[in-house]
Amino acid sequence: MELDLDPSDFWNVCNHGLGLSILMFLLIIGWTLVLGILVVLGFIIGLFVGLGLLALGLGYINSYLAEAIWEMKTDYRPISRFVHGVLLLIVLFITNIPIIAVTYYFPHWYIAVILFIVYIPIQGFVGIKVAEVYEVVSYEGEEPTCWGD
Repeated sequence: MELDLDPSDFWNVCNHGLGLSILMFLLIIGWTLVLGILVVLGFIIGLFVGLGLLALGLGYINSYLAEAIWEMKTDYRPISRFVHGVLLLIVLFITNIPIIAVTYYFPHWYIAVILFIVYIPIQGFVGIKVAEVYEVVSYEGEEPTCWGD
């Protein structure tokens, strides 16, 4: 999928980024509660299970947004969604390093709001590009194929 510089693509990128930000925020709130319980029950194993659930949740969220906004079919297998979430987590962490640095040096609420608004299209673009890796492609008369086939 090629992104053009027309306004509809820009607003779709912003919608993807905003949806990703809001749904990730809600996921993180629930994930911290589950992770706390898992760590108490099984220290290291609980930590790894919690991180795995976070990656799986991120993969499902980004796949859902790619299908809802861009009508992009992604691979539906759980292992694919897990790897999708791991890749998204790594790329988003790398792209959010400037946010962490600026917020550390200028700890004001309005700086955080400005950075949130500025980073919505960036996170949307990252989410789209990661979802493209797991896009299911089907040609005329063929079964859909994905990256693992």
